[in-house]
Amino acid sequence: SYEVNAQVKKRNQQVKQELGVDIVLLKVGGMQSAYEELSPILSGDMYVYDVIGCYQYFDLGLALGDSVGCFYNLLNMPEGVTNYLDLDAPYWSRTLLDTLAYKGVAFYVTGDLSQAYTGAMFLSYVNSVMWAKFADKIAALEQSGGYSDVYDIVNNGYWTLDLWIELAKMCYQDDGDEEMDYEDQCGFMTYDQQLNNIMVDMLVAGSNVRYGGLDSNGTPTIEIYSKRNNEFYNKLYTLLCESKTVTIPWIGGADGEEGTYIMDIFAGGKVLLNVNTLAQAEEYLADMKDDFYVMPLPMLSRDQFNANSASKGYTTQLGDSVSQYAICTSIGDDKIPAVTATLELMAYYSMKWVTPSYYETALKERYTRDPKNAEMIDMIKAGIYTDFAFIWSSELGNITWNLRSQYHEGTKVDNNLRSWDRNATGLLTTKLLPRIEEAFYVEK
Repeated sequence: SYEVNAQVKKRNQQVKQELGVDIVLLKVGGMQSAYEELSPILSGDMYVYDVIGCYQYFDLGLALGDSVGCFYNLLNMPEGVTNYLDLDAPYWSRTLLDTLAYKGVAFYVTGDLSQAYTGAMFLSYVNSVMWAKFADKIAALEQSGGYSDVYDIVNNGYWTLDLWIELAKMCYQDDGDEEMDYEDQCGFMTYDQQLNNIMVDMLVAGSNVRYGGLDSNGTPTIEIYSKRNNEFYNKLYTLLCESKTVTIPWIGGADGEEGTYIMDIFAGGKVLLNVNTLAQAEEYLADMKDDFYVMPLPMLSRDQFNANSASKGYTTQLGDSVSQYAICTSIGDDKIPAVTATLELMAYYSMKWVTPSYYETALKERYTRDPKNAEMIDMIKAGIYTDFAFIWSSELGNITWNLRSQYHEGTKVDNNLRSWDRNATGLLTTKLLPRIEEAFYVEK
């Protein structure tokens, strides 16, 4: 928005004035272009960039392979050189930093400096007009705990996949053509092109599903095959395949058919529940005639509920487009003070000016309908969690795509999880970890 951009300019001018530095954005690349464009520069140790903002999903591998040694270890900068990064400051995400770190070595950091750090939070949207229409029936559901008010349901831990399954069944109404399509009224809607269906990732995040963990030595492990993940897979199948969830073609078309964006359909008032990122409200729901609620993602079950935590047990992750920042070793140690001071001050003023403008004004105030809903956004943010295997998915056989592409194979759940676990474990131990060991312990 104009206001957010104005704050970004204000931040950059303030940093320039305080430090006497120039802040120049040399190039903006495409979603999958950085690896091809930057690899020759980084592997050749050419001084072109001071700092690189990497797309989390596709570009983390720039620290590995032929580019080994191209980024400074942020947890152990050169001795005797002043480093101004305070990685424990609230404007940096220590959670993401530590998840990407490997035995005391980390190349990437993010936080308020990236607007996507706030905007890429996964959450759910609820059409409040439709909700009011079904309120009495919702209160009669066992899965709602007897509540009809959506805030009461969320605050008492009944906002679960079990409830969503029932809501998907309850709200469906055909438009008369006897075909389940985007013209129908429905409780939930998804895409028929499974591979690109990031909505599945969002439901994964709400259920606090883990793809990996750490052993007693701090070495990453794969944990796809588990009782919890098995339970989630079954509920995902029930919601998307057995509960009147409407399936429509993927955006841009599937098999030559023109697709429609679900956020546009939701804005039209025919869908009760939707999942997406927080930033989508600003772009797609500004002119929505019906009111809507911003709510957490549904939990796997009430066992996940924790009334005493800031998030109440609701969890979320950040979309894989979050920028992760790395400092290039080609700048030379003598420039570390200026570069780290610039990053630190930019992150600080981002937290002070940019994030409030984006988060408090553009999102919480402009697109939430009452103070309670703004509190929901704070609760969602408190539930952000990270997962080493999730973040490194592109290096582990794209494991986050498995459920996207095979959620419809409900009867094969156990064998699928075992197979995905074996494949990812093999890639982790024979390919990713050796490459990380090489990159994280290189002397240059």
